[in-house]
Amino acid sequence: MIGGVSLVSLDSKGRLAIPAKHRETLLSAFGHRLVITLESSEHLLLYPEANWKPVEERLLKLPAANPALKRYQRLMLGHADLLEMDAAGRILLPARLRELVKLDKDVALVGMGNRFELWDAAQWDEQTDAALELDPAELAQHLGDFTL
Repeated sequence: MIGGVSLVSLDSKGRLAIPAKHRETLLSAFGHRLVITLESSEHLLLYPEANWKPVEERLLKLPAANPALKRYQRLMLGHADLLEMDAAGRILLPARLRELVKLDKDVALVGMGNRFELWDAAQWDEQTDAALELDPAELAQHLGDFTL
């Protein structure tokens, strides 16, 4: 499982050094190939290549006749890029993707089970603050029977 939040800095070339705790897990379980893509204007998604394959297959099966789903498919598949972790555990984030989500220097690498989300660190802090302010009663209505 991919979990935890790590605050990291991009170097001047736009490379992200995968923290050691994640690097060891990724290399032993998945190898050095990762897929990065755009999901929204707020963050990027970073998948181990093996975890990306089923996502890609589901995206390819979306109904082409639905314009909204077609746009989402184009967003996710069109921006997907295969990255290779170098010997130092770094990946080069594509400049266009960094621009689209406004990643500059300080980045939050957020483990989400089967993938990471990459956020601008300040935006991640805002997301965290907003989540901490959720009304538990309202949240319970949305969760229904879901329990942890």
